[in-house]
Amino acid sequence: MKLDVISYDDLLHITTNQAVLHYLRTALLDKGIVGICNIPEFENQSRAFVHAARQFSALEDKVKQQYAPDRESGQTEGYELGAEQFQDQSGKWHTDDKKASFYAFVPDNLRNKWPREINLKTPYLELGELIFNTGKLLLHVIGINHEVGLAHDSLVGYGRMLHYHKENDASNIHPNWCGAHVDHGVFTGIIPAYYFRNGKEVEEPEEAGLYIQASNSHDFEKINASDKSVLLFQVGEFGQLILHDYIQATKHVVKKAKGEIERFTFALFYSAQDHVVVKSRSRLIEDERYAQNQFSDGSISYLKWQEASFVRYRARQ
Repeated sequence: MKLDVISYDDLLHITTNQAVLHYLRTALLDKGIVGICNIPEFENQSRAFVHAARQFSALEDKVKQQYAPDRESGQTEGYELGAEQFQDQSGKWHTDDKKASFYAFVPDNLRNKWPREINLKTPYLELGELIFNTGKLLLHVIGINHEVGLAHDSLVGYGRMLHYHKENDASNIHPNWCGAHVDHGVFTGIIPAYYFRNGKEVEEPEEAGLYIQASNSHDFEKINASDKSVLLFQVGEFGQLILHDYIQATKHVVKKAKGEIERFTFALFYSAQDHVVVKSRSRLIEDERYAQNQFSDGSISYLKWQEASFVRYRARQ
């Protein structure tokens, strides 16, 4: 699938360019994904982050586990491996056992658990804040702002370092690094993925990468995201709830590479504050997460929506 891309400069001046405004809105409405190019320092910051992420990932497992969150007490910040499960088309649940993550709030927060062994904090936060601020411009364009009760100064940024481990188990029949799903939050920014074989950067394999199901399609198609200077954005479910299906959450999957290849990327999730409430006319109100957690007037808080999403997709130990 061809990725629709606009320049950062056009995004800054989009209110005076109706053609670009229409192009951007069409990309997010029809496909659920758009790219922004020529963002100052974006590729440099992405590469600095990936370098630090690889350093952290190379630490011994017992060291990385020191930074694991205490999920029982409600923590999510820190390092995890194989913590999510998703259903395939036949309804069978699979654990993403080759997917490692490091979560942290962006901007920095006292709850964040930064490793002492290497400096992951600086490149993580610099890249995360660049994505966070760029995406707010897009959210304003599509109407997710104070006019629908979601002021941008109250948005919560939540980063996720992603390291997809190389597949070395021939008996593992799970074809995906990340199973098909939609993000439960408002919006998501993603950097192009970096691939490595035996420590050397390689091009994205033909069979691997990010595949999305466009809003007007039933099939998953690969997104051409080889240009490392293009930042990607896609829509989350709470964004769909807020706009009553005007935009659709972007269903996506990450397919594995064959052979000894690992993948690194970074996602920045845009969340509402816990107390934000929406009374939606979206078809998502039929989802059990909404139906079972709504208030008496038919509304739901972001906290309830998020907690129900965590329960659904949390891998069974």
